[in-house]
Amino acid sequence: MNGKKLTDAQIAEFTRVAHYYYKEGCTQEQIAQRMNMSRQRVNRILADCLESGIVHITINANSSTTLLELETRLKEKFGLLDIRVVDIASEQDVFRDLGAAAAQYLATILRDGDVIGFTRGNTLAAMAEQMPFVHKKDVTVVQMLGSRNNEPQNTAANEIVHNISNRLGAKPFMLFAPIVVSSAEMKKSLQQEPSFIDTYRVIQSCNIAVVGIGAYESVDLRYSFVGVDVKDIAQLEEGQQLIGEVGSHLFDQEGRRVTNRYRDRLIAVELPDYLRIPTRIGVAGLPAKAKAIYAAIKGKYINVLVVDTRTASILCDM
Repeated sequence: MNGKKLTDAQIAEFTRVAHYYYKEGCTQEQIAQRMNMSRQRVNRILADCLESGIVHITINANSSTTLLELETRLKEKFGLLDIRVVDIASEQDVFRDLGAAAAQYLATILRDGDVIGFTRGNTLAAMAEQMPFVHKKDVTVVQMLGSRNNEPQNTAANEIVHNISNRLGAKPFMLFAPIVVSSAEMKKSLQQEPSFIDTYRVIQSCNIAVVGIGAYESVDLRYSFVGVDVKDIAQLEEGQQLIGEVGSHLFDQEGRRVTNRYRDRLIAVELPDYLRIPTRIGVAGLPAKAKAIYAAIKGKYINVLVVDTRTASILCDM
């Protein structure tokens, strides 16, 4: 190894580039697009990998390469666009660690003109708090579902959009409405408001969505961000088991849509519009959510995943 001193961040970045090139067989152009850098920079990094000893004939075995191999297995198993597996410090730190990884990932893929939609939750709130200050041109951040007055601090979609837009120097668009209204007629009335129409058009133009994944097998069966009993609103067909939720949309163990009796009262991105967003990043972890994450992938609710190592290992065996 030569005398060139690399930082921990450089070692992690160089190891990832080396893994993509030598292990996955990606071209330098593919790596450049994947990591949002120039092809010339990829070429320099590969050269530095050899000079610094990160690469000899094979990639050095260490914790970073173990995570990368786990990422590769999951990416190939589920056909994901991308994945980040995070070695969290403890279960108590899961929101912080996953949020930090999601923030770093978004920073690497962010480009001029991106329109990014957010839902809600503890992990996304942690992501917003740790988002690097990255300034691209004409970036827009939009709220994809309504809010509640009694949301826990900073976990509401509007709070997350506000915090993220500040970090990115982006233009925020808020969905000024409650998550659930009193009637279908009230929803239709709100949808005719000019401010709602403007924001919903922005939602329809999203090219990136960042979402949490709700799990209903191991938690109190409350539709937590709506405030009603989920058993009262989920209309299950024979063989269906309610497993999870993304962006107010319920799904079963195979990712199939579960009919929601409150659908015509919920203020949120409609499912066809959501599924048209090209990059749908799910941020979730811990084994209790493994079945919900699995179903969210199968149902195409997400095509990029940020997850912890334990849950990733479970997903590999499912």
